[in-house]
Amino acid sequence: MDLQLDKRVAIVTGGGTGIGFGIAELLAEEGAKVVLAGRRGDVLKQAADKIAAKAREEPVVIPVDLSAHGGGAELAKATIAKVGRVDVIVNSAGVSQPMSTGSPDELWDAAYALRFAEVRHLIEALLPYMKERRFGRIINIGGSWEVQDIVNSASVMNAARTVYSKSLSREVGRYGITVNTVGPGVIISEQLESRFPTVADREAFVRMHVPAGHFGEPRDLAVLVALLASPLGRYINGEVIAVDGGMHRFAF
Repeated sequence: MDLQLDKRVAIVTGGGTGIGFGIAELLAEEGAKVVLAGRRGDVLKQAADKIAAKAREEPVVIPVDLSAHGGGAELAKATIAKVGRVDVIVNSAGVSQPMSTGSPDELWDAAYALRFAEVRHLIEALLPYMKERRFGRIINIGGSWEVQDIVNSASVMNAARTVYSKSLSREVGRYGITVNTVGPGVIISEQLESRFPTVADREAFVRMHVPAGHFGEPRDLAVLVALLASPLGRYINGEVIAVDGGMHRFAF
């Protein structure tokens, strides 16, 4: 199937590793010009070199700290300056940060910036260009698991972003812009080893929680993102879609 992504420009935040890299790689293979954004410029450059070997368009690297005030607007401005437009925004940057009563405000503020405030600034800086072109795709990574056994800043901020995205989808749909959220289950990434330090830990979790019988690969999630980014996904809007091997337990 031709996803009609040739010459489309896609920003992928957190695009240097893990889920973000898997998404960026597949979008590039499908013909999109990918802008890799994240804090670590060296990691982004290595990722861009790997992607370039399979890409139809040379990737662009923009180092930016999206946990700092102004990071979203900075990324939007730099991308327009370098590439001229943006068709797809994939908000993949994020960390899982367990919290507890009395956790310092600095941690909450950084989580708020990374998962919500700077995401909003990035989106709203680029919406005028999308409205003018009558095309846009906004895809947020992270949206399931809003309620956990412990307080996790990622879940709290994902919930805020998901509600914002649902409302935004109703406001901008008339301009040919869709806004969707993809909720990953346990996907193999940098954070996996800290969360499940032993093979036994991983196997026990899978037996109890994942009907598919294994953890996901970044590409398992990337294929859905590619469809949502495509003109073919024009009627999928305002949704939260889990990619978790059946781990999500609720029918609604």
